[in-house]
Amino acid sequence: MTVDKWISENKELVNTMYKPLHHFSAPIGWINDPNGFVYYKGEYHLFYQFHPYSAKWGPMHWGHAKSKDLLNWEHLPVALEPNQPYDEGGCFSGTALVQEDQLILMYTGVSEEDGKSRQIQCIAVSTDGITFEKSPHNPVIDERHVKNTTDFRDPKIFRKNEKYYSLVASTKDGIGNVLLFESDDLVSWVFKSTFLTAEPHQGKIWECPDLFELDGKDVLIVSPIAFTSEGARYTNVNSSVYFVGKVDWDTYKFIPESYEEIDSGLDFYAPQTLKDDRNRRILIAWQQMWGRNIPTDDLGHHWAGSMIIPRELRLVDGKLIQTIVSEYNEALTLASSQNVDRLYRGQLEPFVQLETTEPFSIEIGADEDYLQFDYDGESLMIDRTNLQQSIQGEEEQSDKRSKCYSSENLIVKIYVDKACCEIIVNDEVTFSTTFYLESVDAEIKVKGKDLKIDVYNKKI
Repeated sequence: MTVDKWISENKELVNTMYKPLHHFSAPIGWINDPNGFVYYKGEYHLFYQFHPYSAKWGPMHWGHAKSKDLLNWEHLPVALEPNQPYDEGGCFSGTALVQEDQLILMYTGVSEEDGKSRQIQCIAVSTDGITFEKSPHNPVIDERHVKNTTDFRDPKIFRKNEKYYSLVASTKDGIGNVLLFESDDLVSWVFKSTFLTAEPHQGKIWECPDLFELDGKDVLIVSPIAFTSEGARYTNVNSSVYFVGKVDWDTYKFIPESYEEIDSGLDFYAPQTLKDDRNRRILIAWQQMWGRNIPTDDLGHHWAGSMIIPRELRLVDGKLIQTIVSEYNEALTLASSQNVDRLYRGQLEPFVQLETTEPFSIEIGADEDYLQFDYDGESLMIDRTNLQQSIQGEEEQSDKRSKCYSSENLIVKIYVDKACCEIIVNDEVTFSTTFYLESVDAEIKVKGKDLKIDVYNKKI
């Protein structure tokens, strides 16, 4: 039985109680990293790490979907299966490149050799955006190019000055780095440089690199494993970090000027970006975290994992500004707008915006089962210790995250879609978090002074 036939015959097993409506999720099974996020022939294409046969991680396939508006997704046939000797252990993460009518995927093929993981880089090509043919030259980057293929993955393919380039995550002596390779024809590749190396505290491997230009600067995104925490920062077991700087194309090196964590929440990893026909730089990420239980798996719902709502990126004074794509806001309508002092209490809707100059506390859920978000004048905190559905992880603290932040005026945007919550403060600080309420009848409570609260629901 083909994988697509199996999905078709089993997707009705999925319990949709917590399955989001406008955060992408697969028809069944487990998903993690977004892959090959690209704008192709007038549509947005999203590939993703996919194990259709279980709500647990397993041999990775590339799931595939497309959308015209980044909100409503059409599921397409599985793009890549682990069916070759070089990728029989899984088709790990990678990226996509549009070249005229072709859609080119570059991914990591995984197998086992002498008891160790062998991770090498491979190519697959499509002319219709649906059916992909793996290159007969695979693997195209392997032991001929590097010594370490145990931790060597997640290629970022791009084109510059009539050459193809690929950034690949690697590690040396327990310190992460990103390697750069060059090709004229996608077949023969040469090593060009160690593009950027982590400081010892910045993680043992930098997964899922992405590189793009934004508002006159070059931005490199990586997802480090075991980045040493700095107070409230970098406290997830895996982080996602952006470096702002400039690529020196004479030396093929990235020259960083600053770096920062992309998201301050509990569930955000492996972000990937695209540039669309409107010249927007749009980011998507896995709204989950490694090393934790996932309630939809615990409860036997036959699915696990979703993506954030895509965000448009800008760079202002070296800081990443993130806003939910306009398509989402256009699908909402203002239901109420009111000024409140001390306490607001109302039915939870998909989008609530709070404006204030004072500290506040927000509870989303029910009286004894809720997600909490607070501002005390000096820091912001997300807290899921009051939820009945427990989520535990490998970190010292698996249920709270905070960010030092102070502003005279705050605009707090709260997006909720069943178990997915994204909170964006002044478009500067984001908290992506999952939470699983035992009741579907949820409300939102806001305590504070001089509050302006706008509530939006979906257009009919």
